Amino acid sequence: MYFGLVLLPFVFLYGVTALLFNHSSWMSTSDYFRSTSEPFRAVQPAVPSEIVEQIAKELSTREEFTFTGYDEDSVELINEHIFDVEEDGFRYRYRFVPMESKAFVQKTPTSEQTEPEFTVSPVDFAPDPSIAELVEVIEEEHNGSKVRIRSASDVRFVADINQEKWVLTCDLQTGRVTQNKFEEPRSEFNWRSYLLRLHKTRGYPRDGDSVRFGWAVAVDIMGLLMLFWGLSGVIMWWQMKPFRLIGGVLVLVGLLLCGFLGYWLYQAIYY
Repeated sequence: MYFGLVLLPFVFLYGVTALLFNHSSWMSTSDYFRSTSEPFRAVQPAVPSEIVEQIAKELSTREEFTFTGYDEDSVELINEHIFDVEEDGFRYRYRFVPMESKAFVQKTPTSEQTEPEFTVSPVDFAPDPSIAELVEVIEEEHNGSKVRIRSASDVRFVADINQEKWVLTCDLQTGRVTQNKFEEPRSEFNWRSYLLRLHKTRGYPRDGDSVRFGWAVAVDIMGLLMLFWGLSGVIMWWQMKPFRLIGGVLVLVGLLLCGFLGYWLYQAIYY
């Protein structure tokens, strides 16, 4: 019980952020509306069956494999067209459903682009040669398979420029140097974005970041306590004999519901 009281803010955080993930318009700076523009109705979308017929005709001429036909009932149009356009300080994202000739629009204010006081890059600094050497070593370890660099370390330091303190960051992969003012955020604060990032922040840092380490410990404790609450609840239920039958039925219903939802989501995600 006392652990539960200590971790109560984390429980509320998990609950609130789960709702935010599920409802994109909540606490959002965006407006959502359905476009009523007539030109959308005039656009003739592609007919899936005609596209499939063209593909099938092409496949039937191939010599490297034998094409014997397709299931006409399996033809379907999936996903949406998504378009972005910026105008007058707003980004408009159109989600267009082709077969229904209608668009749902997300209108989001764009951050004001201010001209930097100065530009650090380019400077006479080449990418770190050790990265290329590491690539060669890894490729040799894997019989020459091509290595793709996903990210590289940065060198960051505080510099005095124009009698002000600036944080300069050098990307060791490209040699590019960027700058932002000392003790100023790198991006504009937004409550929704902040809460969702808290929810997604995970893992123990490898760079000794004590704040992220403490957050990772709290997440582990929260997860373990949720498992403990669940198991202790089952034990308490089993000890109350008058409630064993109805409790067992509810547990079965929960397992079946979880199983069905899990299977349907598996089908939707992987197929």
